[in-house]
Amino acid sequence: MQVKPKIIESPCPENADFQNTLFVPITGNPAGYHHLVLAELALRQRPELLKVVYLFSNGHHPDPFKRSVTLPKDIRLLLIQDLLASLHLDSGNRLNVIVDQAGETLRLRQVELFVSIIEFQRDGQVRLLDNVKNIRTALVSDREYKSQRIQILVGSDLINRMQDPQIFSKADMKEMSNMAEWLVVPRPGERVAESFVEGLSLKQKILDPDLLPIALKSYLNLSSTIIRRAVSCGQQLPAYLPDKAIEHLDEHFGSGLSKKTTEFSEWEARIQEFDTELLEISRKVSRQLFERKNPPKIYLLETSAGGRIAGSLIGLPGSSKFVLGSQVAYANSIKEKLIDRFLGDHESSLSEELTKEMALAAMNNTEADLVLAENGMAGPPDGNLRSNKNGVCHLVLIKKSEMTESPYQQFYEVIQENPFFTKHEHQIRFAISALELLSRQLDPYPTSVSH
Repeated sequence: MQVKPKIIESPCPENADFQNTLFVPITGNPAGYHHLVLAELALRQRPELLKVVYLFSNGHHPDPFKRSVTLPKDIRLLLIQDLLASLHLDSGNRLNVIVDQAGETLRLRQVELFVSIIEFQRDGQVRLLDNVKNIRTALVSDREYKSQRIQILVGSDLINRMQDPQIFSKADMKEMSNMAEWLVVPRPGERVAESFVEGLSLKQKILDPDLLPIALKSYLNLSSTIIRRAVSCGQQLPAYLPDKAIEHLDEHFGSGLSKKTTEFSEWEARIQEFDTELLEISRKVSRQLFERKNPPKIYLLETSAGGRIAGSLIGLPGSSKFVLGSQVAYANSIKEKLIDRFLGDHESSLSEELTKEMALAAMNNTEADLVLAENGMAGPPDGNLRSNKNGVCHLVLIKKSEMTESPYQQFYEVIQENPFFTKHEHQIRFAISALELLSRQLDPYPTSVSH
C-alpha cells in the first residue's frame, strides 16, 4: 500500500482503466478536507474503484465565472501532497478521527492516490474537455473500449454551469456526453441540472451523501473559497486542513498569510453581501409595520445573533412606533433567570422546547403583542467539528391571538446554515432568517392601505 501520493506527469497512471479509476479535477486553492470527502463519497458508492487521480490545475481558469488562482502552483501542489499523505498518519488528519469515532474506516486509505500535473506543461488555459480527451486517448487501446466512459467526479455547481454556452458549447457537450460519466456530488441546497442545451443529457450519477457519517457529511459544505475566507479573517485552520499543510502555509507565508492568499478579503466581501441582505429585509419589515393601522408592539429576544436583529430594526427611522424592547440572553444563567428555573444537567441550551419556553416567558413578562426569539449556535468550527449544532438556529414567533381557545399563535422554524461559516457570518444569517419569519407573519395584521 502506498502512503504518499504519486505525482505523475501523464493524464492517468499505469494500469488504469475505465472501471477502476476515478478522476477528480481540482484547482486546490487551497486543497482541503472537502477534496478528500468528495472522493470518499464516490468510493463508497463505487466499490470497484481502486485508483483516484486528482487532475491538478495550472491555475489558469477557462471558466469565465472563476476567479484567478491566488496561491502559487508549487504551494498548491505541496498542500495537496500534505492532504493526501495525512490519510496514513496516526495524527494530524481530522477525518480519520471522525470515521474512527463512527466505527468505520476511510476507503481513501485503501486505494492508490495520484496527482496528475500534466497541466503544468501548459502555460495557458486548459479546458476540462481537453483533459477528458487526453485521458480517453491514454486509456483507449482497442475498439472495445471506445464506447466506455471515464469516471469524472464533480460538484453539482459545475454541472449546472455547463448550461452556459460561455463555458461549454453544444459541440463540447456532445463530446462530454460521449466520453465521460459524471459522478455528481450534490451541493447543499442546490438542485442538479438534468437537461442541457437543446435537451442534451449527460450521463450522470448523483451520489448519495447519506453514505457518509454525519460529521463527515458536513464537509460537503466546505470549499476552497470558504478556506480562503477563514484565512483572511484570521480563523484557526485545523477544521479545514491537516496539521502538516498548516505548518507549510506558515513556513511559506508566516504572519503575512492572509495577505498572500487573498487579493482582497473574500470574507469581508461576503459580510458586505450579508449586511446588504439584512438591511433589505429589515426595511421590508419596517414598511410592513408602518402600513398597519395599529402596528403590534414587538419584543425581540436573541442569543447568538448578539443583538443584530434588534439593531437592524432600531437603526431605522420611526422604529419606536413598533419596537417595544429587546434582550440578548447569551449565557445559560440569563436564560435560566428568564424562564425562572434551572437548566437540567442533560438539558440542551439549544433546542426547540427551550426556545419556545423563552419566547413565552418574554411574552408574559412584557406588554408585547408579538415576541420574536432566536436561539442559535454561531461559533466558528473547531478542529474536530465536535458539535453538529454549529450553524443551527431555532426561531420562535409568538403573537397574541383573537381566538378564544388559545391566547397565542406560535410559529417555529429551525435554520441550518453552513457549519463552516464564521461566527460573524452566522450571526447575520440568523438575523436575516428571523426577520424573514417576522415578515411572513405580519400579513394577517390589518393595514391602513386599501387593496
